[in-house]
Amino acid sequence: MVLKMISGVYWDQGAGRINQDSVALQQVMTYKGRVMMAIVSDGIGGLKEGEVASGYITERLIENFYCQMVPLTAKGKGRKAVKRSVLRCLYDINENLKYYGKGKDILLGATISLLFVWGRNYMIIHLGDSRIYRYQTSKYHKCRVRQLTKDHSDGGSRLKKCMGSFPFQFPDITFGHLLGKSGFLLCTDGFYRKLNNEIIKVLAPEDVESDEQVYIRLREIGEEILKKDEKDNLSAVYAVIG
Repeated sequence: MVLKMISGVYWDQGAGRINQDSVALQQVMTYKGRVMMAIVSDGIGGLKEGEVASGYITERLIENFYCQMVPLTAKGKGRKAVKRSVLRCLYDINENLKYYGKGKDILLGATISLLFVWGRNYMIIHLGDSRIYRYQTSKYHKCRVRQLTKDHSDGGSRLKKCMGSFPFQFPDITFGHLLGKSGFLLCTDGFYRKLNNEIIKVLAPEDVESDEQVYIRLREIGEEILKKDEKDNLSAVYAVIG
């Protein structure tokens, strides 16, 4: 059975002078089925060149998706092979950011929240305080929303874990299985900080029918957030799979 996917991306500079967020949504059809990767990465505002860090992290992970992750899953490789591929890539990214920061005498860094889906399996890789939520509709047609990632922060503006020009930190890694139709929302803190339950309901998986509709609803949420005087960049990826 070939999984269907409806998806959209929202990316807004907000009130910031520079957009330090990076996002990606990539998918490929193989003879083993659909393979998809979504990413949000938020440059650390208190450090230099956050947009460079998030952009480089995202670019390298897209490269790894096409060169490593898609071929591995097409060959029927399992979770261990996919996990090793991403961890090697993240370690190399961190080393290169350290080298770049040392050459410019700066510190730079970014969060990373990645969702990888193949067949009915998914993997989450996470460092920082961006988030991934799962939307699941029960048999009673009630949409439940669950946060799948843990914020690596002190409850304020200080991150305890991230990618960047410092020693490599091992990410949180979660595996799961798709049951029925699921929605996944990946977003930076500027997007989720002022969300409420009423706004979240518009992303119920059974209520979206096209890519255009997903984008419109993400944009509407973004506009509501900006009305609440959010100053940060706003970025989100939403995908309904099933």
